[in-house]
Amino acid sequence: MPQIGQGTLKGMGITLKHLLSKKITRQYPEYKRQMPERSRGMLTVDMDRCIACLQCMRICPDHCISIDQTKRDFDGSGKPKPFAVGFMIDDSRCMYCSLCVEVCPVNCIYHTEEFEVQAYSRLELARQFGERPVDPTVDPKPQVKKKRPVRGGSKGKAAAKKKAAGKEEEAA
Repeated sequence: MPQIGQGTLKGMGITLKHLLSKKITRQYPEYKRQMPERSRGMLTVDMDRCIACLQCMRICPDHCISIDQTKRDFDGSGKPKPFAVGFMIDDSRCMYCSLCVEVCPVNCIYHTEEFEVQAYSRLELARQFGERPVDPTVDPKPQVKKKRPVRGGSKGKAAAKKKAAGKEEEAA
């Protein structure tokens, strides 16, 4: 025979037990959890080591990296070398795949332990590095060069070969 109120008393007992025990819930802003060793936080770049090779920008599948490049003569040898005057990482596009970190030959781009990002607009998530800011509204997708069509197609090539062969015979 079920007893009325037995479930309520059992529930109140559990509540009272947890009310008097040590708290295990930690408040987030005051307490931050230790991140795992291989976690991927936000990207950052060391501009002193960057050689402006543009490999990170080319390999990024989301086009979140933009680099404004110029050539400067650092050592006075008369041979200007590429220099990154502006470097922008758009965190709103980044998917933390780490391809840019792996491809960098001088290890100047890397993940930090910082993972908290907030902004009111998407453009505020574009972090700037270097001397000159890069426009975050321009898509850094590399331009694909179009192949020029061959004049005359295959007939034109065959005619050019005959003409070249004819000139060789005349010269001989």
